[in-house]
Amino acid sequence: MAEHRPAVTRPALSLAAILWAVTGLSPLQAAAETAATGAAATTWDVKYWNPQAQDDDLILPMPCGGGMAFRPVRTPNGEGAIGDVPILLGQEGGDQPFLNGLRRSYVSGAFSDPAEKSVKGLFYMAKYELAQAQYDVVMADPCPDKDPRKRDFLPATGLSKLDFEAFAERYTLWLMQSAPATLPAAGTTGAYLRLPTEEEWEFTARGGLAVETPLFRAPLPPIPAGLSQNEFIASAGNDSAGGKVQVIGTLQPNPLGVHDMLGNVAEYVQSPFALVRHGRLHGQAGGIVKRGGDARTPLDRISSALRLEVPPYDILNGDVMRDDYTGARFVLAGLSIASRDQSDQIITALDALARADAALSTASSEAEVLDLLARLADSAPTDESAQYKLIADTIRSARAENNEQRDRSIRLILGSVVLSCDQTVQRYLNALAISALLPSYDAFEAEAKAAGDQAMLDEITQARAEADTKLADLRTLIDREIMDYATLVEGLAAEYSLDLLKQQAEAIQPATDARGSRRSACLLAAKSHVENRSKTGSIDLSTVDTDMRDIAMTEAN
Repeated sequence: MAEHRPAVTRPALSLAAILWAVTGLSPLQAAAETAATGAAATTWDVKYWNPQAQDDDLILPMPCGGGMAFRPVRTPNGEGAIGDVPILLGQEGGDQPFLNGLRRSYVSGAFSDPAEKSVKGLFYMAKYELAQAQYDVVMADPCPDKDPRKRDFLPATGLSKLDFEAFAERYTLWLMQSAPATLPAAGTTGAYLRLPTEEEWEFTARGGLAVETPLFRAPLPPIPAGLSQNEFIASAGNDSAGGKVQVIGTLQPNPLGVHDMLGNVAEYVQSPFALVRHGRLHGQAGGIVKRGGDARTPLDRISSALRLEVPPYDILNGDVMRDDYTGARFVLAGLSIASRDQSDQIITALDALARADAALSTASSEAEVLDLLARLADSAPTDESAQYKLIADTIRSARAENNEQRDRSIRLILGSVVLSCDQTVQRYLNALAISALLPSYDAFEAEAKAAGDQAMLDEITQARAEADTKLADLRTLIDREIMDYATLVEGLAAEYSLDLLKQQAEAIQPATDARGSRRSACLLAAKSHVENRSKTGSIDLSTVDTDMRDIAMTEAN
């Protein structure tokens, strides 16, 4: 039976995609190039609309010389067309679990990472809440006589969710017609603006991959030592906003460089409200969701999990619901299926996800059962054929679910392998620091002998003995930790195929790289050790020891 594939219309190449293909300019570079040539250039004072500019901001022009800044939110994955990042939303121990209870979900961006050139690696979140000046220049006509001032950059409020969606539509159309090269490309299609999903919003509010996993689960994003939450969140306290909404960019950004996701004004999201029912959302779609709290919310009530249901219509006055403390920010989104080639890639990836790992002894048996069911379905009457296909789909779905859990476990173990390596490298760095002092003891000893200073000579002898003891203790710790590391590597290589382990190592590579060169070097070494173990059947501890010492030497230099 011929395989049926859905017909997908191939859209026209966006101007941004053509520019990238011809000139090699990334979307970020394309935006800068466009602004530099004066096309749809921004003339507003940047200190008002992007008061805390960063080098990797994505800047989009607006009508009347305006501008809007976006931040890249990375969602790297090692599964190609169907890859995404698993996240745990909500908060443990809340007094309203039906609002902010724990639930597992997933997030993924449509755009290639300019730094990594990945197939799919990020989405763009507006850096600030939509300001009144930005709303006005898109929705009003003609342009105002003067450029806006600081007071015009209070968040746009008193608007309905439909008003914000109308803004997103109108601004997208203006960009497509007036500055198309500034929009990043998603495959062969361009980007468009919309309100974020709850997953996109909370992932960004928590700090995404810019924070370690334990800190990601904290109620509030981490802040540098010596600073207070009042420097990041405009809340109800007298030592904070005291109920007064602040202009955009007044406070400090979260770890992703995004401002005011918590406090100041609450923010509408695209997703309809649903109750949380023990780890999942309830099936009834309700009203509108607003997230993050506002300048009237006490700080102890604000968290990344805070969500509330808002009725879309005000039944008392028979109008749409508007609120002076609720605004919005936008994401740049792209199509999930942008070409026929991508459709084929998705089918291939889904098929691969539902296959057993080749290292399993039952892998060939499962494949044989699925092949048999396919042959029976082809030759059976229609009713029976449907039953055989249902059985096969059930097997594939169960296998895909098991594989997802397996992949999460592998990534966690690989993370432990990297951490174990990192700890051992630190031991080596400590040992190098102590060893660097040993020649000094010889000089001090010679000086003490020449001066006939026995007390000084005794101190030097004791210090040398303590250094030798510390070096011996470090060597013992290093040997023990290398054995622990090797045990983890052995467990992975013994249970899973090399191809699968390589795939999962690639999945954690971007997050590992973001945590520094030492972690990156450890992951690279771990991939080499896993590969050698898979090929030879055993782990060479001396090679592991040498590799970790080499990483330490590189870091020390």
